[in-house]
Amino acid sequence: MKQVYAGPPPGQGYAGPPPGQGYAGPPPGQGYAGPPPGQGYAGLPPGQGYTGPPPGQAYSGPPPGQGMPPQQGIPPQGQNPPYNPQQMPGAPAQAAPSQWQPGQGGAYTPNDDDDDDDEKEGPPPPAPTLMFEHYSNIGTETNPLALPPPAAQPYPPQGDPPRMDFSEAANISAEQAREALLQYVAEQCCYGSGTAKDMLINSIAPSSALHYTLSTFAEARKTFYDYDPFRGQHIDGPQYGQAPMPWQIPCEPQQLFLTHTKYLKVPHTSDIIPCFRCQRRGWLRCGRCRGRGQVRCNSCGGDGRKRVYRQKEWQDVRCGSCGGDGRKRCLTCGGDGRVTCSKCKGYRDLERYVKLAVIFTNHIEDYILEETDMPDELVRDVGGIIIFEQVLPQVWPVTQYPVPQINQNSVALVEKHSRAFPNERQLMQKQELRAVPVSEVNYTWKEVNTRFWVYGNERQVYAPDYPQQCCWGCEIL
Repeated sequence: MKQVYAGPPPGQGYAGPPPGQGYAGPPPGQGYAGPPPGQGYAGLPPGQGYTGPPPGQAYSGPPPGQGMPPQQGIPPQGQNPPYNPQQMPGAPAQAAPSQWQPGQGGAYTPNDDDDDDDEKEGPPPPAPTLMFEHYSNIGTETNPLALPPPAAQPYPPQGDPPRMDFSEAANISAEQAREALLQYVAEQCCYGSGTAKDMLINSIAPSSALHYTLSTFAEARKTFYDYDPFRGQHIDGPQYGQAPMPWQIPCEPQQLFLTHTKYLKVPHTSDIIPCFRCQRRGWLRCGRCRGRGQVRCNSCGGDGRKRVYRQKEWQDVRCGSCGGDGRKRCLTCGGDGRVTCSKCKGYRDLERYVKLAVIFTNHIEDYILEETDMPDELVRDVGGIIIFEQVLPQVWPVTQYPVPQINQNSVALVEKHSRAFPNERQLMQKQELRAVPVSEVNYTWKEVNTRFWVYGNERQVYAPDYPQQCCWGCEIL
């Protein structure tokens, strides 16, 4: 819409300088009277002036379809009915609505028939009036609608698998085993250190526990209606274009293989509705005082008087906390009886829009091969040596490792993950094979033959049969 400046309001325009202070021109004979005769610029010689472009070469506008694209947020001409941005709800130039403040509207008189207050859940949101393509069915915040992902990648992966190289794990010495056991004993409450110091190590059987892990990083998308207080912000409604499809909205994860959720506002799905929580009043009745502005005094229990022991006798005195009224001003509402609506924050209207929840999930499964009598699960949380690692959008299972159990379980887990998450889009996969050092130490102490295990790069100890497990190294029969 073209705006023409009509001038300043009456009485506010510039009327000129005060009398006698304006510029009256130069003194007589000092002004510029022009060039001497015959020396002024008479113009270009005939035929040398610019007479315009040759016929057919003048700029007549851009070729069809190549003109300047429309500005972002403004619908292309002819695709929507004409509208006046200054009259649209939520247009950028519209003044911000007023916010309800305690005390507005005079004193509040509670209605005993109205049991809706800020401590209750309130009515459900109204049914949407706008329908969007690709969003015909939308869930709620507590029950969002899951959206089926695009077609999954075919399994098995196409092409030749990459080369897989494997490294080896390390072993420990007898002295390292003794130091690990001493550290383990020092961390226990009542263990005696005599066994660890005086034991005779008979043998150390080193081995490596194998820990295979498969991680599938995938994303799921869900939609639901959400609401924000309308503070005068621009409302991106359907008049600005068609809402994009849910899986076309770009959203990058914060970090690969990290479970987290991101929330996005779907473009062109906003509108303004009256606040359904407070019925567009901007306030709710205070749930603590039920709108009365006062609550019972906790000091006197509402009686206004208290019994105190003075001068060796009990006396009935006026309560100093409430002044004898038995009631005190409600601190929640400040005595007004009303509190600001938590939904619209006192602005009375809400911006309703479709919110997209992008849920990134790291699905992890593993397999542990540990052939000693030590519990297998101890291997999972200690450090080891990474002997193989692969990160690809879709991994090939391990098939060339010299231990058949690793190959078999890798094939089983990769195939399982290829069909285990039908409602999610697979983004990346990672498989890792670790060798965790495990050493079984057999020793003798005072005619007791037993054993313990040292495992992990941290040299953790598993010693369920340690002889001195009681205070001062005693034994309880």
